[in-house]
Amino acid sequence: MEHSMCFIPHDILFLILIMARVKSLLRFQCVSQSWKNLICDKVFRKAHHDKSKTSSSKKLLLVQTNDGVFEFRDLENPKILMRKQKFPLKRFQHVPALCSCDGLVLLKSHLAYKLYTLWNPYTNEYGIYECPYVKPYSGTTPHACGFCYDSDVDDYKVILIYRSFYAVFYVTRNSWGKRSSLHIQELNVRSWECSPGINIEGRVFWSIDWRIHHLVGQTSKIIYFDVKSDELKELPKPDFIDENTRLYRLTSFKGHIGLYGGLISSKTFDLWIMEQDEWRLSMTINCNIYCERFIMNSVLLAECTNHDEILFQIRKVQSQYSVIYNSEQHGFTKEIQMSKDLRHYIIPIFSECIYFPKLNIMRKRKQFS
Repeated sequence: MEHSMCFIPHDILFLILIMARVKSLLRFQCVSQSWKNLICDKVFRKAHHDKSKTSSSKKLLLVQTNDGVFEFRDLENPKILMRKQKFPLKRFQHVPALCSCDGLVLLKSHLAYKLYTLWNPYTNEYGIYECPYVKPYSGTTPHACGFCYDSDVDDYKVILIYRSFYAVFYVTRNSWGKRSSLHIQELNVRSWECSPGINIEGRVFWSIDWRIHHLVGQTSKIIYFDVKSDELKELPKPDFIDENTRLYRLTSFKGHIGLYGGLISSKTFDLWIMEQDEWRLSMTINCNIYCERFIMNSVLLAECTNHDEILFQIRKVQSQYSVIYNSEQHGFTKEIQMSKDLRHYIIPIFSECIYFPKLNIMRKRKQFS
């Protein structure tokens, strides 16, 4: 009787388990060898990954603290700490996360001039690889990076932008490509900071003048990586950025590339999003401080599950806060202090993922509960 109750046809079990959370799947691997084989199967993990990307389940914040710990927090209430995790290797435990995509995180050690690692914090799988185009002991740091998924070839791509070239790493193929672009020839300063790109379906965006960042003004140029052609291209600058007294910041909002900002001396700013290759004004926000100060010290993180609320990360007096703007009430309604340390404090939007693209160099450590 016990064995008959435990038997579930493979197809039915597949459909049941694909609905489970990652934390549950990691525990279900202990039920039996057949369950473990199914959950560890690449086809199942890819199917679960694809489903989680399109689901409406709660999203998480991945908060990196100054002691190398990553904290998983609820997007709706960042004050709630759900779990903690450290990267398995010591040399990557105190380095900043450069960017993230689909629950995978890209990190780089300050001490290794060309080593990078891709990590899944939920399963603790990771791969380490090195950029072959950087000279030994040169101290060269990329000015910008990006991380995206190409559905046409079913592969993730890492983009590293240097002063005179940019490199593309094809994760599943475990291969590199090197390209040049006129858009990055104007970079003329040495920088130890690496600007993360904003990943929107099929494109990764940055703003560029004499350096790469997310601030956009009259003299700025918006560039993007086209995942289909692997080329850096220029996005026409919107007409509303027409004078030096206006400042904007690149962001993503409702699945579109966006810009928020306006007159630097104003106490309101506009949020624009691009839909069908046209810029549309989404809303005007009252920030109660000068627009320039708000734009320089804030990052729009996400639209909350309650679509009337928007989550921002803000620096205030050497501290990091998460604040929620309510569009119906036309004001900021919640403020939560997240950290008293500004160093390497990054909050990318993060979702659960059990999938990890196969690399030639890959290890797996003990999963956390």
